[in-house]
Amino acid sequence: MATAQVSGYLPLRYVLTDTLAVRTSFDPLRTETEHSISGRAQRGMLAAALRRAGLLHELQEWVARGERIRFAPAYPRLEHGPRPLTAYPPPAYLYTPGKDADEAVDVFGPADPAAPYRAVREPVTLDRSLRADVRTTAEQYLGRSRSEEDPRGLPFLTTTLDPGQVFEARWQLRAPAPDSLHRLAERVTGVLADADGTLTLGSGGTRAHGGVRVGPADPGALLSPDRAAPAGRRRWRAGEPVDLLLLSPALLVGRAGQAAPGDLVPAVLDLLSRRLPGVRAEVGAAHVEAGLVGAYHRGYRGPMAQRWTALPGAVVRLRLDRELTTEQVRDLEAHPLGERAVDGYGQFTLLDPPPPGPAPLPPLAAPLAVRTPAAGAPADPGTDPQLADLRDTLLWNAAAPPVRDHARTLARSSARRLAPLGPGLLGRLREAVSDPRHTPGEALDALAGLLCSDQGAEDRSGPETRTVRALARARLVRPGRAPVSVRTWLEGLSEEGAAAWWEANRPDPVRSPDYRDAVAAVDLSLPDGRAPRALPGGLSDPARDWERRTAPRLCLLLVSSWLAEAAEALRDRAGGERGRR
Repeated sequence: MATAQVSGYLPLRYVLTDTLAVRTSFDPLRTETEHSISGRAQRGMLAAALRRAGLLHELQEWVARGERIRFAPAYPRLEHGPRPLTAYPPPAYLYTPGKDADEAVDVFGPADPAAPYRAVREPVTLDRSLRADVRTTAEQYLGRSRSEEDPRGLPFLTTTLDPGQVFEARWQLRAPAPDSLHRLAERVTGVLADADGTLTLGSGGTRAHGGVRVGPADPGALLSPDRAAPAGRRRWRAGEPVDLLLLSPALLVGRAGQAAPGDLVPAVLDLLSRRLPGVRAEVGAAHVEAGLVGAYHRGYRGPMAQRWTALPGAVVRLRLDRELTTEQVRDLEAHPLGERAVDGYGQFTLLDPPPPGPAPLPPLAAPLAVRTPAAGAPADPGTDPQLADLRDTLLWNAAAPPVRDHARTLARSSARRLAPLGPGLLGRLREAVSDPRHTPGEALDALAGLLCSDQGAEDRSGPETRTVRALARARLVRPGRAPVSVRTWLEGLSEEGAAAWWEANRPDPVRSPDYRDAVAAVDLSLPDGRAPRALPGGLSDPARDWERRTAPRLCLLLVSSWLAEAAEALRDRAGGERGRR
């Protein structure tokens, strides 16, 4: 079988139709339920569905071997706001200064040693805007003992998750190529759809517990590149702090083969050394709590062995000596920590540390299912000039940051091949295209005139022709495309050719989806703010029309940002070489 080379995440939406008991320890007189649904329970759910459907090949490949699907815990999904949010285990640094305080603080930062801090225990969204109030019910019933030769009735007490609540899990799918990855996602969702009405989760199946309806969280976009829905940026400069938040228990093993939940920091550093060779990481702070994790085996009718794990919510605050790109972040998140990754153990995400100082304690919200109302007709900016101006402003403000990030990526990846360009020459070129007296189209025409200045010139030693020759020798490295000279890259830039140039050089929707997603989020023609993957470039027709009208401004922003970032990259490279000498 071919080794899996690409991976993506299948977000699934769970709606509980019955009470659900998911326990991590066994007590014949008490069953405690977690406020999440373990990956192991979902693995059993899929295995039962495949066996009932007679899909034994898929049962072996997807569930038994674990080579194509890695399951993940399902956490509360809050659907009452403008967009659904998933609440994850609270970070270990999140505390309140007192039992009844209405603010939260980061105890990794400055803290008052006299304050009676209390840990936040409710699941929290990654942007720290909401806490999940998961609803449970305690129930007492008379059951039959299974451990005695003469079964007799005994009182049992169980705590279950209430029906009507919504959870979200992101299964990691792996395949040799992107096309087969999408086919696998379609196949898995098809199996779950065919099994609708028969799926059950957790323990207590004989007592009408565990009924659930499962479907894709976004039927229009089955796969996501991120372990968790991003709550902020996905890239960090060298030296900036970044938090590693453990989303599920990590089964870590020490050097002697024993359970070692306290070895989370060494495990993180080992992962960094394997996936980012040569990168030096400094651990600024870390907090890990240990706990027991077990399960009940319904087939053997008995408890399984419990193991010590690093509990979810553990945080390791890192500083790297190099830039951490979005692609590197996603690659790290695709490699869980510790053992039993197929059951969803050891999953984590990277995110920004909280802002310094106290912040309001996020309000509580119940993860109840919300019926999505029928979308009305989208507003038509063509009939309202003020709405048209608002649309253009929103689109520009959303598009500018990812365009600058794209320019920075191009400049950093090309820094080694920009000779004979220097910071001074790039600065003069940026001044030429940044004349405040010129419109974006006039600035592009001025740049086009500069590129053609050596054609037909008798004296080829002038400063303008030397600039053009330097641009012809410097090389631009573009991800996924062949390197070209900077002059070739800039050719075609003019007010008339701006639309065609932008179409050829805009951020790629697959390798750099931040631009596509940012534009879609404020596109007034999209009711849900999600990028239409089926359309070219992932943009709606009104957004593409805005691109054509704003092409000179977009091109000028990309070129001027690239000139500035390339000059900074060359200065950083020159400083590093002097330091090594």
